[in-house]
Amino acid sequence: MKANWVEMTDQNSGKILVIDDDAIFTETIGILFDQELSVISAETGEQGITIAQSELPDLILLDIRMPDIDGYETCRQLQANPETAAIPIIFLTAKNDSTNEAMGLELGAIDYITKPIVPRIIKARVKNHLTQKRQRDELENLSAIDALTGIANRRRLEEYLETEWRRAARNKYAISLMIIDIDNFKSFNDTYGHQAGDDCLRHVANAIAASPQRPSDLVARYGGEEFCVVLPDTPEDPALDMAERVRENVKNLAIVHSDSPEYKVVTVSVGVATAMPPDEKIGYEGLIKIADEHLYHAKESGRNRALAS
Repeated sequence: MKANWVEMTDQNSGKILVIDDDAIFTETIGILFDQELSVISAETGEQGITIAQSELPDLILLDIRMPDIDGYETCRQLQANPETAAIPIIFLTAKNDSTNEAMGLELGAIDYITKPIVPRIIKARVKNHLTQKRQRDELENLSAIDALTGIANRRRLEEYLETEWRRAARNKYAISLMIIDIDNFKSFNDTYGHQAGDDCLRHVANAIAASPQRPSDLVARYGGEEFCVVLPDTPEDPALDMAERVRENVKNLAIVHSDSPEYKVVTVSVGVATAMPPDEKIGYEGLIKIADEHLYHAKESGRNRALAS
């Protein structure tokens, strides 16, 4: 089961998912938005739910009459899943009935379009809803950024980790987490002042953010002088290699720290935890706890090191 793709020139313009068993209608939508949007399609509600989870489109066009579960139930399931709940849904139907329209809107759909479609109207509505979603996403992104360092904040970290834990459980792969702490940071602040401390935090954040190689790896400020990196689909050994890269990148900044007894430059200690969801005994909260325990051992073992056990 694969999504059907319609090529476009600007991949940043947006992506819409059409869930409809009418191949002619789906092809029409693809032609209508050719060169403007990426269009993917599913022929059943079940397929649509699966594709929505994997592709995370910007907008869904959902037919009410489907060969397996109907559009209403498909909408319920999409709305109930935190991964897809924020995706706007426009219902499609051949009926022009106020009762059906009300039911769709009550389920959380943002609009209702009847067939046969009028191309100018559907283009205008889709573009308007995509613009509104883009504006909401921009506001959401701003609220998820740490003001000092410019990377993700703790709120975004916890949301992302929860989402990726569920995704790892569904796809049956490992997920790893790093917790990173700047060594002897209190004495750095006491010696050089809080402005220098803020500068240090920004430099360290940039060094950490430069270490991961994949868009799915999230770097966030956990709080104070602590940072986290979420590594989806990553077993322990590659995660530990990444932790060593982070440690080296920070040390190579060569930020002078005269009160660091061993190294005389700013260093970090890293705790790494890896799990294979679903693990009810751990959960994503437990993954944080384990990484924090490993960070404690790294500190106790002399600092400027990464430990996974």
